[in-house]
Amino acid sequence: MLVVLVLAVVVVGWRLVHIQVLDRETYTQWGTPQRLTEVELDANRGAILDRGLQTLAVSDERPTIWLDPKLVVDPAATANALATVTGIDERSILDKIERGGRFAYIVRQTDPEIGEAVLALGLAGVVVDSEAARLLPNGDYFARGMLGRLDVDHVALTGLELQYDDLLRGQTGWESYERGRDGTLLPTGEHSLQAATQGKDLVLTVHRETQFLAEQILVEQVENTAAKGGVAIVLRSGTGEVLASAAVSADPESGRARPAAYNMAYLDTYEPGSVNKIFTVSAALEAGLVRPDMEFYVPEQYEYADKVFLEPFSKGRGELTVEQVVARSSNIGTIMIAEMVGPERMRDHLWDLGFGRFTGMDGSATVPDESAGLIPDTFFGTELATIAFGQGVALTPMQVAAAYNTVANGGVYLAPTLVRGVVDEGELQTWPVAPGRRVMSDETAGQITEMLTLVVSEGTGRLASVEGFTVAGKTGTAQKPVLGGYSETDYMSTFVGFVPAQDPELTILVLLDTATPHLAGEVAAPLFAELADYALQTLRVAPTQAEPVPVDSTSTGTDEEG
Repeated sequence: MLVVLVLAVVVVGWRLVHIQVLDRETYTQWGTPQRLTEVELDANRGAILDRGLQTLAVSDERPTIWLDPKLVVDPAATANALATVTGIDERSILDKIERGGRFAYIVRQTDPEIGEAVLALGLAGVVVDSEAARLLPNGDYFARGMLGRLDVDHVALTGLELQYDDLLRGQTGWESYERGRDGTLLPTGEHSLQAATQGKDLVLTVHRETQFLAEQILVEQVENTAAKGGVAIVLRSGTGEVLASAAVSADPESGRARPAAYNMAYLDTYEPGSVNKIFTVSAALEAGLVRPDMEFYVPEQYEYADKVFLEPFSKGRGELTVEQVVARSSNIGTIMIAEMVGPERMRDHLWDLGFGRFTGMDGSATVPDESAGLIPDTFFGTELATIAFGQGVALTPMQVAAAYNTVANGGVYLAPTLVRGVVDEGELQTWPVAPGRRVMSDETAGQITEMLTLVVSEGTGRLASVEGFTVAGKTGTAQKPVLGGYSETDYMSTFVGFVPAQDPELTILVLLDTATPHLAGEVAAPLFAELADYALQTLRVAPTQAEPVPVDSTSTGTDEEG
């Protein structure tokens, strides 16, 4: 027996020597991971700011309330108390308790007042934690299609939140430490820390007040005209910066409108109608094929390829100059000019204006899922004629606004930009701006500007006049395409232009989907005037001292064709 005991002591002793001395490193490597705990440290998500560094979206801690069903003492009383304070259905809370387990959310990222009220209840098994929530200080619907959104776990889903997620979310960190068998921290154990890197603040070109005005005015006009929705864009003419990009959709049952959940200005395409006519004319002017005062006979009907085109309004026919073709929005006159230009030259001109490609300065998409639109590679049949007056192409509202801004900017195309730069460690770092590309001569742009000014003073856009300023712009009332043809009841009504006409500060596009009435001169032109008036005041643009253009209240610019 003694021998056995001695042998056991020797074996145990040898084992201890082996573990603690001879092979200490191996067992240390085996044991350390079992004692080490690693915790991920979330980075603070950067804010989204407007051009004046006013907050549009920011992350902050908000109370999250959960419970451990096994620790709840009185299920019925607990459910009743929580329902009273949080507004959550009492039955649903009780069901979570009765299902058992060790964890169930009651409400996440709620108001601080609710978190404090739950804490004051002192309920057994109920915990009030905090977690990061995305806050929108200007309201949940403000610029929501542009800004995008995160889910409850701070995962980017749409919009600029998704586009610049890598920049905004920062870099997660970690902390590791040794703990004992009971889970407590070992003061003398290993400890490592890699701090999280906070995300950068994204600074937009958007002007908060102008965005708010655009949304409010657009909501009112969509509701007043029973439209399905609409878009309003405000660009700074000399830079191409997007000051506002508003999109509104209406509930088909109630007719109530509110900002849309996606960025319609970049994602939706439509056939623009008569607003495209000036680019047919600019192509002809640039090629030296016509002059603004060149006169030619425009018939009531005109055959091109295998189709006879009609001129529906009397003021759009007869002996017309090129500038009258634009002012009176003559379809046939525009077709005749397009024939002079030819299909290849026409397509190249539209491509140079940014049609059929993304609006990003490097040719990439400016926002997630942006549409590049569509222009045919080769024109067949009647396509030259229809494209001349804005049918047979698919353009985004932002593409149309940027093309008009090319005229406002003396013939130089500027990519519309949404982002100024970032704030990193408290310092604003602006991003480089891509140089513009010349699409037409300064002379051609000036001639087109004079024609667009006539559209407002004498033609289809008279209701777009803004007191104290000269306005250059164009109406477009385009039938919506349907299977096998075009709708006789649904139209897209556009007014796009710039102000002041001779020294542009703002380029503005407004668009209404299936408004009543549908003519752009009646519904889109006055919307442009109201938005332009408010935006000019908000941005403190001085009047040009021009005499106000007299508006004939009995004439609403109906001599137009989409």
